[in-house]
Amino acid sequence: MVVNFTAVKNERGNEKGMKKFYDREKETGVLKEMQGQAYSDCSRFVVLTGRRRVGKTSLVNNLIQESAHIAPGLYFFVGRKTETVLVRNFAEEVQRQLGEYIPESITSFRELFRMLLGIASRRKFTLFIDEFQEFDNINSGIFSDIQELWDRYKKETNMCLVASGSIYRMMEKIFKDEEQPLFGRDDCTIRLQPFCTDVIREILHDYKPDYTKDDLLALWTLTGGVARYVELLMNNGCTSVRKMIHFVCANADSYFIDEGKKILVQEFGKQYGTYFGILGQIAYGEVTQSEIEKSLGMDSLGGQLKILDEKYGIIRKKRPIGAKENSQTVRYEMTDNFFRFWFRYIYKYSDLIEIQNMTELEKRMQSDYKTFSGIALERWFRQRMMESCRYKQIGGWWLKREKSKVTPNEKGNNDEFEIDIVAVTTDDRVEAYEVKRNMDKYRHSRLEEKVAMMQRNIFKGRQITIGGLSMENMED
Repeated sequence: MVVNFTAVKNERGNEKGMKKFYDREKETGVLKEMQGQAYSDCSRFVVLTGRRRVGKTSLVNNLIQESAHIAPGLYFFVGRKTETVLVRNFAEEVQRQLGEYIPESITSFRELFRMLLGIASRRKFTLFIDEFQEFDNINSGIFSDIQELWDRYKKETNMCLVASGSIYRMMEKIFKDEEQPLFGRDDCTIRLQPFCTDVIREILHDYKPDYTKDDLLALWTLTGGVARYVELLMNNGCTSVRKMIHFVCANADSYFIDEGKKILVQEFGKQYGTYFGILGQIAYGEVTQSEIEKSLGMDSLGGQLKILDEKYGIIRKKRPIGAKENSQTVRYEMTDNFFRFWFRYIYKYSDLIEIQNMTELEKRMQSDYKTFSGIALERWFRQRMMESCRYKQIGGWWLKREKSKVTPNEKGNNDEFEIDIVAVTTDDRVEAYEVKRNMDKYRHSRLEEKVAMMQRNIFKGRQITIGGLSMENMED
C-alpha cells in the first residue's frame, strides 16, 4: 500500500507529506524471482489473487516501478467495455510504455496478445492484466486464445505475465478448474493477505506516534488490515476510535456504507440474500448451524455454510482444541474483520442509512464499540501468535455441561466451560489464556477451574501455563 499523507494534518495540526510502500517483502521477492526467470530464461505466468482493496494493484505497480531500469512494464485494466474499445486502450499503453506501434486494424485481444508475444521475442517486459476475470464478461473465448498463444510462444519469449483478479470464485474457476483452458498454465500463484499486526502498528505509528492501544485495536477491528481501508482512514486523519467511527458514518454516501455489498454481491450473484442473512448472524460472534437456522427460520443451511467456508473463505469452522476432525461440536466465525464490522452495523442498521439518520447510526456504533472490539481483541492475540511462528496449534476450548453434573459451588456459572485461547508451542508446551479488554475483570482462579476441566478431557498430566491477556499486552 502506498499511503499518501500529503496535505493531511495529524493530531497536532502539523502537515505531514510522505509516501511509503509498506510490507509485502515476501510477495515482492517472489514476483522479482518470476520476473528474473522470465527475462533470463523464457516467459513466466503469475496469478495474483486476494480480496478487493487488499493492495494487489499497488504491489505489481511497485514492482514495475522498481524494475523499470531493467525493462518496462505495461498495465492493462480490464473494465466493462467492448473488446474493441479495450484493445484500443491497451494499444495506447503499448505505444506509451514500449514505443511500439499497434495498427488500428487490431481490434481483438487475440490479435493484440499475438503482437505482444512477438515483441517479447525480441525484448523483455512485464505485462500486468488487472481484474483478469472480467474477460469472461467481454469475450470468454479470450481465455482459450491466451492458452493457445501462450503454449505456442512461451519458450521463445521473455514476458513476465501477471494476471490479477479480485473475484475469488472466478479466478479459481479460470485457473484451478481442469476443464478450463488456462488450467495449469500459471508458474506461480500468490494470494495476497491483509497486513499483519506489526505492519498495522507501523502505519499507525508513522501517522500518530503517540497512539493508544485503543487506537490500534480500532484500526484492526474496523479494517482487518485491508490496505485500502487503512489508507483511507489514515489519509483522512482518522487515528482514534471516535474519528474512525465518525468517518464511517459521515454521510449515507460514505465509502464504507456500500463497500460490503459491492464486494460480496459480485461473489455471490443472485443468491446473495441467503448468504447475507447467514453472515449477519455470524457477525455477532461464534454461532452454531442450528442457532443460525433458528434465527433465520430456515432449515438445512449446511450447504451454504460449506460454500462460505470452503469456497469463499469468508467464515471458518471452529472446533474445541483437541476435538476430532469429524466432531459435531462446531461453531462458525467470520474470518474478515471488515465484513464482521459491516454486517454488524451497516447491514443491520440499513433502515437508518436509508433515511440518512447517520447520527443515530454513529451513536449505536460508539455505544457498542467496547463489546464489539472485545471479540476483535481475542482475534488480535490469535493473529499475533500465528505470526510469531512459535506455535503448531492455536484455538479455543469449550465444553457444554449437563445440568445434572453442575455441582452446588458451580451454580450461577455459565452453562459452558470456555477458554478463549489454548495453544501448543512448537516444542509441545501448552498455554491457556483468558482475554479481557479490562484486566481488572480477569479472574485467575476461574481460569484455573476451566483448565482443570479441560485437562480431564485433553492434555492429561501436562503442565499448562495460564494467564490473562488485555489491551496492555497487544504489542508484547
